[in-house]
Amino acid sequence: MIHQGLTPNNVSYNTLIHGFFQLGKLREAQDLFKNMCTSGNLPDLFTYSILLNGFCKQGYIGKAFRLFRAMQSTSLNPNLVMYRILVHAMCKSGNHKDARKLFSELIVQGFQPHVQLYTTIINGLCKEGLLEEALKAFRNMEADGCPPDEISYNVIIRGFLQHKHESMALQLIREMRDRGFVADVGPCLSEVHQGKKVV
Repeated sequence: MIHQGLTPNNVSYNTLIHGFFQLGKLREAQDLFKNMCTSGNLPDLFTYSILLNGFCKQGYIGKAFRLFRAMQSTSLNPNLVMYRILVHAMCKSGNHKDARKLFSELIVQGFQPHVQLYTTIINGLCKEGLLEEALKAFRNMEADGCPPDEISYNVIIRGFLQHKHESMALQLIREMRDRGFVADVGPCLSEVHQGKKVV
């Protein structure tokens, strides 16, 4: 494009960077980003979202997080999409501690987490055996105007069952059924709580 006398704009750069990530060409994506920064085209929020998502999908979560912090030192403020990308990637990689810190940060920044983001955090807490914190986050959903859905219920119920807290699991199963949801925890319930009827 440049060789043809055309000057790329942010849309062009963003499209090309996204394309390189789609092809798994991390180095080319990074080089193009550097070129963008030195050519007078300041990266926008969409640019950073593409980079964060691309790095995380290829397993470079540390690199994504450093870029996120570097962006915060500019005039740009992160949006909820960026927080979601990082929180999800951190939880998926088992880094639940940093994911929780970032989740707390986004709330302090005034963002309203959606149900999928809450569920991701709750799932991470359950995996770590932090059931009290998981239940607190689950109850906060309702208070924050983000009522749990069927997936949220099943995630936290599985967490309680897997850690042998059958009583709370059964309470949550009854609660979700009262809301018209279907419990999808049969195997867990059979394994942990054989012979006990859920009513």
